[in-house]
Parts: sequence; C-alpha cells; structure tokens
Amino acid sequence: MLILIEMELFVIEFIVMTQIIISIIAFVATITFYYKYTKLKDYKKESRTSTDSGIFEDNTRHNFRINLHHQPCLITLTHLENSQLSQIKNKQFYGYVDNISTSGLKFLCNFNFPVKDRVMIKLNITIKSYSFTLTGEIIRKEEHNQNKQIAYGVHFNKMSEKERIRSTKVLNEVIVEKKKKSNMVEIR
Repeated sequence: MLILIEMELFVIEFIVMTQIIISIIAFVATITFYYKYTKLKDYKKESRTSTDSGIFEDNTRHNFRINLHHQPCLITLTHLENSQLSQIKNKQFYGYVDNISTSGLKFLCNFNFPVKDRVMIKLNITIKSYSFTLTGEIIRKEEHNQNKQIAYGVHFNKMSEKERIRSTKVLNEVIVEKKKKSNMVEIR
C-alpha cells in the first residue's frame, strides 16, 4: 500500500513538473514572439505605390542606385494634397540623401509628415561639385524608431532629357571613383 501511495505521488509530481516545464516553454516562446514583434514594429513602412497600381510595378527599379552615404541636401515641400497640411507648404528642412538613381532617391530626415496623400518636393543637392535641383513625388516612407530618422522614397517627375543625361554622367563618375577606390584598397 505504501509503495502504491509513493507511486501515485511520483506520478502527480511528474505531471506537475511536466506542466511547469510546458508553462516555462510557453512563457519563453511568448516573450520571444513579443520582442520580435516589437522590433518589427520599430521599422514601419508606409507607401503610396501599393494602392497606385500603374505608377510602378512591384517597386522594381529600372535604374541603378548609387549609395551616397548621407549626402546633405535641402528639401522643400512644394505641394501637399492634404489641405490640412497647407501650413507646412514651402517648409524647408535639411536631410541626407542615402541613395540616388536617375529616376529617384531615398533621403533621411527628422521631419515627419504623412505620405498617404500626394506630397511633392524640390530637393537641392551637390554631387561632385555639380548642383542639382530635383523635383519629385514622395512615394514611400520608412520610420526607424531607434534612431528617430525617417526615410522617404522619391520618384522624380518631368526631368528633362538634358538633366537626365547630366545626372547619369555625374552618377557614372561617382561609380568610377568608388570602383577605383575599392580597387586601390584591394591592391594594398
């Protein structure tokens, strides 16, 4: 009888320990999921391209992009479709161009504004002593909560053929210069 009671106690202890272990595993899985979810929440994208079919196809890029690694620029908000934002029309602020192509660019700044409605900008930038004034529409927004920077994707509009050729020439010069630097590093 004593052996039977001890065996029942062992089974009960085994069941309780199993439930505790399962609870700990579930708790760890919940915490892991929570931290992964909050990390994904820190990086939020907002885009007009998903609803505006016909502007772009699946955000594919037809032109090569060049990383400029925080090239300073001056941005001016020239048109805001949302009439509630009329007070910030013609607002100027500084930012940094992260990458650029002949069809668009990505810039970073601390200024946060919505892009659900059409937002047009004018951007002044100097690349290799060439000054450019580019106009375009903001089509994408990426919020990076960790460093308080917001990235905006811009699609250039109505660039003249002469400006497109000039920008292509300058961007090609940047590529050649970067390639030379990388080859010099490899030789050493």
